[in-house]
Amino acid sequence: MSHQDKKDLRTPLAELKELLAPISKVDLASVARHGNAIVDLNTAIVMALLTFGWNQQQTLGDCFDDANAATRRSFSGVVMAGSFQALMVVLRVCGDALAQAVSLHMIGHLSQSTDWLLLGRPTFAVDGSQFAVPRTAKNLAAFAAASRKAKSAYKKKSDYAKAKTTQVAVSLCLHLGTGFPAFWNFGGSADSERGLLLAMLNRLPDNSRLVMDAYYFGFDFWNCLIDHGVTFVVRAGKNIDLLGQLKLQGKVKCRGTLVLYWPQNAIDAGSPPIVLSLVTVMVGRKKMFLLTNELTLDEDQLAKLYAKRWAVEVFFRTVKQSYLRAKLRSRTPENAKQEIQWTLIGIWMALTEGAQSIPSGERLSPVRVLRVICRLLLAVSRHSHQKLNLHGELSQCVLADESSRQSEKNSKDYPRKKRKRQTGEPNVKPISKTLRTLAIEAI
Repeated sequence: MSHQDKKDLRTPLAELKELLAPISKVDLASVARHGNAIVDLNTAIVMALLTFGWNQQQTLGDCFDDANAATRRSFSGVVMAGSFQALMVVLRVCGDALAQAVSLHMIGHLSQSTDWLLLGRPTFAVDGSQFAVPRTAKNLAAFAAASRKAKSAYKKKSDYAKAKTTQVAVSLCLHLGTGFPAFWNFGGSADSERGLLLAMLNRLPDNSRLVMDAYYFGFDFWNCLIDHGVTFVVRAGKNIDLLGQLKLQGKVKCRGTLVLYWPQNAIDAGSPPIVLSLVTVMVGRKKMFLLTNELTLDEDQLAKLYAKRWAVEVFFRTVKQSYLRAKLRSRTPENAKQEIQWTLIGIWMALTEGAQSIPSGERLSPVRVLRVICRLLLAVSRHSHQKLNLHGELSQCVLADESSRQSEKNSKDYPRKKRKRQTGEPNVKPISKTLRTLAIEAI
């Protein structure tokens, strides 16, 4: 065990107060409140964070008990929620506004860091995931696809049973420069990930770049991104038909193969084509085809950008498996949204603190950071007097060095029944003279 100077040791309560200090700087002036509301908003944020974001107890009641004890030790002279039900009443009324205020504060802090821009733009990896919720009547009505159709519309009982699955769909924009979750949106199991992304475009910073997998395609979808001033890098598969063999020298400058995405229905409607660059890259050992409307990016830059997109997959695995949030515990849709929302904010704040503590050049381990902060919460709530050094513990939350690893992490014997279809290669067809003339006029 390494030597640790006793002068660096502090009580758990002192460490928690310092950890929560940035919350007092959040601007809450725009949060609308009921005239009779008396609960302090800062303590409501702290309780939400400690209940959902920094807690790994089995039940929500136990989570709140620890959060309540820690919050009351950290604050005095203010009115706080006295029960879990009271906390959820506050969050149902102004939880979204509080979460937005905290997120804006975090984004402002993030935009000042040197990692904010990646190749000249704020870059986000986009993906979605499903979180199971209890199968209550209210959750079924809010999240299940079966609530949108009559039972007779399903030909098979198995289809109807599958449609009754209650899951919260989360669409997430992960900042690739830091690996922090920055923007998210919620829906039901039948909601489209593309629709959830389009609904939060207005919240993205100017000149943003989105890195997406092959699911995020479509003429109207891409046009909507372009109209919002967003550039994108997306993996192309055999589900996309492109027009190639273009000769548009002088019109556009492109480092890859210049192609047009111009489906027949768009041609019939008189809509102009989308000019894209098609690049073949190697990401790891896989050959991939990438499309982008940012025509100045070369193959190496696109390969590095798409390789970084894997961070959003790892983040969802951290939340669902390592942090045990694959199934939420809230029995109403309003509470479920608050639970996942404050979980994401809590993880974001924890990762921010951890990134500031680890040595430069090291990679942060989200799981270790969350475990350290959860232990701190328990120490405060249980009135532990054992002193500790939070910064010292967080500085050790680095990923293990696996540069010399030769074996695969995947288990060869695991029964993987679900086999995904191969993405394939996009279909590039030669453009006709007529369409080339129309394209040149449109561009």
